[in-house]
Amino acid sequence: FKERLMREGAPERYTGPPAWQVALYLRSVRVRDAVVNGGVWAVNSVLSAFTGKRVSYWHTTLPPNAPRIVDTLMRVHGHQLMRMGAFNADPHAGNFMLLRDDRIGLIDFGATKVLTRGERLAACLLYAAIYRNDKSMLLDMVRVSGYRSKNFDEDVIWDLVRFGFDTFGQDLLRGKNVQQFMDDLYARDPWYESASNLTMAQFLSIRLRGVAMTLNHPVRCSDWWGPLAEQVLAEEGVPYESWSREVMQERFGPVTKAKGAATSRLASFFNGS
Repeated sequence: FKERLMREGAPERYTGPPAWQVALYLRSVRVRDAVVNGGVWAVNSVLSAFTGKRVSYWHTTLPPNAPRIVDTLMRVHGHQLMRMGAFNADPHAGNFMLLRDDRIGLIDFGATKVLTRGERLAACLLYAAIYRNDKSMLLDMVRVSGYRSKNFDEDVIWDLVRFGFDTFGQDLLRGKNVQQFMDDLYARDPWYESASNLTMAQFLSIRLRGVAMTLNHPVRCSDWWGPLAEQVLAEEGVPYESWSREVMQERFGPVTKAKGAATSRLASFFNGS
């Protein structure tokens, strides 16, 4: 996945049949097989009595319902991040099991991250801002977090956040591969310090987007997590409209800073280091 993304960039969001249409198709194929095998059983009942031979039963190999799988994974991990504040930060394809009854098994929680309430609310506010395309709110979050760069270029910051937490789409990469995209942003506005509190949430987003791409189902995390984030904020008595820079400083709690921080680790992730 990383090699393909670095080389070619990302495809557009999935626009194919929804999960219910795929499920309807899979069910129709199973019904067809059952009808055909009913005839096979009847033929074998007669044929085997006279010749001892039998006709093989018909079994169609069915693909997984990729839209349903992706939708389930996005909703489950959104719930973990926004509501529980505890999630597996390394949800790659090897950490999921497609069970025989079509359920999805989640395994290997060795990279579990637990957020404080302030960090969880910050994640909610972040995804709500991305979903609303609210650059002003997101920039206030970045300022409160202690992000430092040479020019504080607002367009560079917006693109960095969207890439790290939301999308690999060509509307963001604009024809570049990942290396070219990151190099261009850094050349325009070199960054040297940022908060690391939500780094694992960033990796959660990146890993899930990678799984979705392997299923030929590219996603934007904010499509799932933005509405959920707004709902959680409202339920907890801190609706989106109530936030300001001063409120953020009060509610987010201590900010963990690191030189280079999440932006450098993001580049390292795609470089394989």
